[in-house]
Amino acid sequence: MRRTRDTAALRTYLVPSTAETPGPTFVLLHGIGLSHREFTGLARELSGAGRVVSFDLPGFGSSARPRTRLSVQEYAAIVLRELARLELGPVVLVGHSMGAQFAIEAARQQADAVARVVLVGPVVDASRRTLSAQAVVLLRDSALEPPATQLMVTTDYLRCGVRWFLREAFAMRDYPTHLAIREVGHPLLIVRGEHDPIADAAWCARLAGHAPDGRVATIAGHRHNVLHSNPAGTAAAILDFVR
Repeated sequence: MRRTRDTAALRTYLVPSTAETPGPTFVLLHGIGLSHREFTGLARELSGAGRVVSFDLPGFGSSARPRTRLSVQEYAAIVLRELARLELGPVVLVGHSMGAQFAIEAARQQADAVARVVLVGPVVDASRRTLSAQAVVLLRDSALEPPATQLMVTTDYLRCGVRWFLREAFAMRDYPTHLAIREVGHPLLIVRGEHDPIADAAWCARLAGHAPDGRVATIAGHRHNVLHSNPAGTAAAILDFVR
């Protein structure tokens, strides 16, 4: 994965396509506390069909930390500015966890920049929109993720730091995912791990029902970080949706 440029505290990474014919551009948006590293395997899988762009969003990974908290709307605007700079054309947005909120909001803000939307383990379940409830399901999930995934998450969380994580957790909690998704007119896929307690089956079904053109794909045997623990299965679901 090659870093291309830093823009307004945003670090951009590119995986060129290995496909014989031009394909879609996949833009990967990581979740709270994480970085582009969660997409290493998924980016490799998707690059067989098209080029892949991912980021370290402001305050995460190797990107500089802003002085003040950013809202979901501000993160989406930052992503859209970078997509315009790269002149990518309509892209397939793939957002994981809080990144799903960024994907929804980007599609709302600038519909013509987006072709399709994929939400992996989307948050926050409207029936438990408190930080304490989210902490409980996060701990339940983390304890049973595969060791390699646990290591990736722990390393990125430590790099993020508790203060910035908590600041952005309030932005995540306050964003009305279940309402905003109603304004996304693009074809939309929700991908979840079968045993994901954060984005459980009932929440994902309700969320897909709120979207004008939404559907759900469940990957057996995996949890919230399914795109890291099973990148091939996640890519297969995304590519089937795009094709």
